[in-house]
Amino acid sequence: MRPTPPRLASAILRLTLPYKLREAIIGDIEEGFYRIAKTPLEYGDARRWYWGQTLRSLNPSLRLAAVWPTSRRSPRRIRIVPGDMMKDTLHDVRYGLRTFGKSPGFTLVVILTLALGIGANTAIFSVVDGILLKPLPYPDPDQLVNVWSDYTRRNGPLREWMGYPNFHDLRAESELLTDISLYQDWGPTLTERGPAQSVLGAQFTPGMFSNVLDVEPALGRGFGPDDGVPGAPPVVLLSHGFWNRVLAGDPAVVGKSLLFNDEPHTVVGVMPAGFHPPFLSLTEIWRPLQQSVAQHQGGRASAIFRAVGRLDPGVSLEVARARADALGERLEREYPESNAGVGYALFPLRDDIVAQARAGLWVLLSAVGFVLLIACVNVANLLLARGTARSSELAIRSALGAERPRIIRQLMTESGLLALAGGGIGVALALWGTDLLVSLAPAGTPRIDEVTVDGRILGFAAAVTIAAGFLFGVLPALRSSRADLQETLKEGGRGADSGARKRGLRGALVVTQVAMALVLLVGSGLLLRSFQQLNAVDLGFNPSNVLTASIGLPAVRYPDRDARHIFFADLEERLRAIPGIEQVGSTNSLPLAGNDGDTDFVLEGEPDPEPGQQIVWVRRATPGYLDAAGIAVLAGRTITRSDDAQAPPVVIINETLAKRYFPDRDPIGTRISLGTVWREIVGVAKDVKNFGVQRESRNALYLPYAQAPTGYLSVVLRTTVDPTSIMPTVRTEIAKADPNLALAQLTTMNGVVRNSLATEQFLTRLLSLFAAVALLLAAVGIYGVVSYNVTRRTREMGVRIALGAGGGDIGRLVVRGSLGLVGIGAVMGLAGAYALTRLMKGLLFGVSATDPITFAGVTLVLGIVALAASSIPAIRAARVDPVSVLNSE
Repeated sequence: MRPTPPRLASAILRLTLPYKLREAIIGDIEEGFYRIAKTPLEYGDARRWYWGQTLRSLNPSLRLAAVWPTSRRSPRRIRIVPGDMMKDTLHDVRYGLRTFGKSPGFTLVVILTLALGIGANTAIFSVVDGILLKPLPYPDPDQLVNVWSDYTRRNGPLREWMGYPNFHDLRAESELLTDISLYQDWGPTLTERGPAQSVLGAQFTPGMFSNVLDVEPALGRGFGPDDGVPGAPPVVLLSHGFWNRVLAGDPAVVGKSLLFNDEPHTVVGVMPAGFHPPFLSLTEIWRPLQQSVAQHQGGRASAIFRAVGRLDPGVSLEVARARADALGERLEREYPESNAGVGYALFPLRDDIVAQARAGLWVLLSAVGFVLLIACVNVANLLLARGTARSSELAIRSALGAERPRIIRQLMTESGLLALAGGGIGVALALWGTDLLVSLAPAGTPRIDEVTVDGRILGFAAAVTIAAGFLFGVLPALRSSRADLQETLKEGGRGADSGARKRGLRGALVVTQVAMALVLLVGSGLLLRSFQQLNAVDLGFNPSNVLTASIGLPAVRYPDRDARHIFFADLEERLRAIPGIEQVGSTNSLPLAGNDGDTDFVLEGEPDPEPGQQIVWVRRATPGYLDAAGIAVLAGRTITRSDDAQAPPVVIINETLAKRYFPDRDPIGTRISLGTVWREIVGVAKDVKNFGVQRESRNALYLPYAQAPTGYLSVVLRTTVDPTSIMPTVRTEIAKADPNLALAQLTTMNGVVRNSLATEQFLTRLLSLFAAVALLLAAVGIYGVVSYNVTRRTREMGVRIALGAGGGDIGRLVVRGSLGLVGIGAVMGLAGAYALTRLMKGLLFGVSATDPITFAGVTLVLGIVALAASSIPAIRAARVDPVSVLNSE
């Protein structure tokens, strides 16, 4: 290339650069030429000499080192030493900070946009890491397994609970598991320590903590084999939190006695701080399960326990499953009546615990990833616009000798500074956001107490920050470093756009934003539609104006069925007398509670089925319960006071059982056998969702409580007033009935319904929030690009208006161009959503992953937002004054 004459160079500098920018560049060039003279950098381009002469003519005070070209044919390769690289980097940082200081609005918008994306990603990842990725906090956690009964060959679940004899046989297999322990819930009432209080606990066979989880108490000892022998003195282990809260951290607590359910239990130990069994995360006290094969009343078919085991060292899960299958086949041959079609199923403990939360958490992490990508695209568009405004500066730097890699490094350094600032604020937001997510997470979320911001999370935040800085910085740096001096001169030195290529790149970024935002909007729309469908499900009962209180009677003071029946009958009379209470009833299994027990049944006149092929879920209810809960009786009658212990045994079946076994005849009057007792069917009740809103109803029946009393019931009160207003009165009346009883639960049925949908609501709200942020970022991106294009084309708009175009024509031109980009992005987004939302099938209810209503509605919303975002610049373009524009030219 022919060297540029000095006079032309001087004219270019005077015409294209404002005074302050010119002085800044002169200072940088002076420093650069000084380095050239002092360091081993060799150049062969004669233009540097002419530009040096030009700068000297502009500012005679400059003392530039004489740098003569060593070759006029081609530039020589630059040799850079590490010290100079460090100095250049520090210079780039200082210059970048000065540049950002001159554009505080731009800098603030970019940093906050990045902070939002990085903070949201870090907060969600901290939850994903704590729940899904971290190993369980026990020695050799990969050896821990959940052990279930496999009922799939009985048309039952793969994960069914276990009977004690089958557990006993599995534990005897020495080559399968190091140890295995059964457990079940235990909710006693603590007395003698202030007012009676209900405590969440569990009971398990000895060895659960010491052998299976391999955790020893912080104080005292764990359970030994003798503690699990039937008739052994009752002992209890305390959690660290319970010890501090109830016993004030008494160091001499070991050996003391606590009264649970009116029965003294000796404290043998206190578990370490922060210890919570992951499968019993809310429990605070534990006692040994005193059980034996001979004393297990239900036999092998009574699946009332859950089990956790530890694999033998060196035994893989596949080998253990094969050995468990062989044991199941042997037990099936030995006990065909109870074990026909029953096997064992082993699954990694961590995977089983987090199974229900896994899909939702990965969806949320993917969603915030999309939000960060959209934020990076927004920032890239801003940097492209800023690079266009700096095109004169960058062109002159290039002409003065700055190689393209050197300019890219400068621009990437500036991007890195922005990313670093955004990442720092993002980590601060993540600390707050993580605590917020933990506090808002539904009760019972697995491993939520293990979620924290630690070194792993900070490393993730650093990686995201670096990746974001590269993503949003590389394209603007590559594009801006191509500044063309001749193109700059053609555009009059105003920071040219470099033609259609840059406009095309910004348009492509907008298309990308729109596509990603549409994918997020479709995902959130599907979850919203699914949640609406869940709320519209017929629950089978009416939760409005219903209050429920759960009460457990200690066996020490209520040892027989008559005592229990008398207590609850008296309590119902007390509660019925409270003003505002319309109907009263009780049941051992509230709707949506999922805690029924099941048993085999036989219908009169029908052949006996194979074991496990006819299962019914059994509920107990007092007279008035069905009316109080709002459960309709479809045929026959409800339970009455005459259905007492001396009356003939009766039962009310649910709609599902009636349709399945009495499709073409009336079931009223038919007898059904549960074990050895034949009961007459006197009514058919409407199906009730008992195992979750999304679960299909199963065979179920109601027994009169007087004919089959238990020690635990939930009282159901239908009111004519706000149920919460009479809660204190209900507490008072229950305390009058027995001051040593504590309510395990006092809540409204609407609250029960909300709790059953808490996980779906939490996921829907978060994804909708991220989709709204994505839509906002996309709208800002559309507005920014359209507004910038209008600004760059102001002269064109003025000429068009001067030639006769109307303001409406100009506005439509701008909007049409904007909607064209949005249309392309929408097509791409719909295609992406069609492919990706199929992964959400497990999270949806009553809605297809390709629901056309959602796809169409979301596209319409996006179109309206895009129209609104582009209308403001379009109105400004329509109001361009051609006279002012032409005069400014």
